[in-house]
Amino acid sequence: MHWLGVDGGGTKTAFTLYDENMSQLDRFELPTCHYAQVGFAGMRRVFNEGVQRAEASGLLGDEYGIGFGICGYGEGVESSAAIEDAALGAAGGHPFSLVNDVESAWAAGLAMHDGIVIIAGTGSIAYGVCEGRSMRCGGWDYELGDEGSGGWLGKELLHAFTRQSDGREPRGAIHNLVRRELGIADDFEVIEFAQKNMASRSRISQLAPLVAEAARAGDASARAILEHAAQEEAEMVAAIVRGIFDGCERIPVTYIGGTFKAGDLVLEPLTAALPRCCELVPPQFEPDRGAVLILQKRLGMRSISGL
Repeated sequence: MHWLGVDGGGTKTAFTLYDENMSQLDRFELPTCHYAQVGFAGMRRVFNEGVQRAEASGLLGDEYGIGFGICGYGEGVESSAAIEDAALGAAGGHPFSLVNDVESAWAAGLAMHDGIVIIAGTGSIAYGVCEGRSMRCGGWDYELGDEGSGGWLGKELLHAFTRQSDGREPRGAIHNLVRRELGIADDFEVIEFAQKNMASRSRISQLAPLVAEAARAGDASARAILEHAAQEEAEMVAAIVRGIFDGCERIPVTYIGGTFKAGDLVLEPLTAALPRCCELVPPQFEPDRGAVLILQKRLGMRSISGL
């Protein structure tokens, strides 16, 4: 039996094909399937196109299962029902699992073992599992939270730009990088950019890499933003530790998402901010695999991860 893993985030939707030994056969990406950005019709279109493209490759064969790890699932009755309907339609009678992308990230990052995962991509959320109990923290979306995410970093970058522009903070690399990125000649043009784009988390998230670039150039404001991001992520972990990890001495914590492309600029302060019982570890597998591992467990199958 072959497998198709679907990782649907706020920036892209990744489709990965695996053989019976969970060796990767192919991988491709389509635009985001997040209903808040493309609507329910757009979400169905992405699901259907991805599955049809995977089938057309000839690599899946007749018998395969699909693991959907989809952002936004389980966060509202109407939206969850629409996501379930879209997954059911795309699966076309093949067995499938459907979970929130943070549960899929946990399954992949820790190979289904107890511990905690942090997602900090376009949005942010954390999820932990301990002896059959589970808990999530964060994931309140762009308008209400998503601290430490790409959208949050983009907003913090623009805030720092305004402070550097008028002298509330020392002018550093952020000032020049934002002017270059937005193509503005006058600093006050950033107001018009914000008025047009601030509600779009995908557009604001595109600015996030500038924070790490500025930090590497020595910008103190940028370093402070990344340290703040790490602190926010650590607070989500701490809440989960208090919630379900009673007296555990060692809790593995892994991480997935574009924010962590900043490397040590965010991983070092994150390590320092985590509760003492936590150990930061790199993810074992790519998030596309996670929902497939969950499906295999539900089907009573032993996967290559040793389940």
